[in-house]
Amino acid sequence: MTAVIAITSEKGGVGKSTLAVHLAGAFAERGLRVALVDEDGRVGSSLGWGRRGPGLPFAVLEPGDVKPKAVRDLDAFLIDTEGRPRRRELRELSERADTILVPSGVSTLELESTLSLADFLNSEGAARRKLKVVLTRVPPTSGAGERAREDLREAGLTVCNTLVRQYASYLRAAELGVLCRDVQGGRSAQAWADILSLSREVL
Repeated sequence: MTAVIAITSEKGGVGKSTLAVHLAGAFAERGLRVALVDEDGRVGSSLGWGRRGPGLPFAVLEPGDVKPKAVRDLDAFLIDTEGRPRRRELRELSERADTILVPSGVSTLELESTLSLADFLNSEGAARRKLKVVLTRVPPTSGAGERAREDLREAGLTVCNTLVRQYASYLRAAELGVLCRDVQGGRSAQAWADILSLSREVL
């Protein structure tokens, strides 16, 4: 069975497409058959990422290129949703995805936005079991990520153990159209270790 994993957020700047691209890359490195569809027609961050570089180790598709039969042959199918999707679209997303990942930063405004989105998705019944929060852009040298993780869990949310820390290698990877593991120097190894750890929690 293909695992359908949607990455969505109502807050911009939380690393939604960065997370989608890198999770797909981590699945591919683990030997899984994976594809990513970019449904953010206004921005197309994932599509642009794939086109800038020498080629990612998985297919990045436009919605019109998705063939149901081909999707059934995959181990994982990731959806990079539109930025700030409408509630109606979120409702539809909750019906077709097996897992809904919500990336969130650790600031008060980001956490409040995440809680609001979670409240809506939890009200949709089945979506309650599918929702997982991923803390992203976490400062590497503070306890902000750990505190945010516990606060969200106390609010009743499922939060991934892995904290995706903020490293410049992600930005450089986007510029080059590669994965952070392929960026020379810096903290690319630590960044990739975070992603691999998260991928094992997700699938």
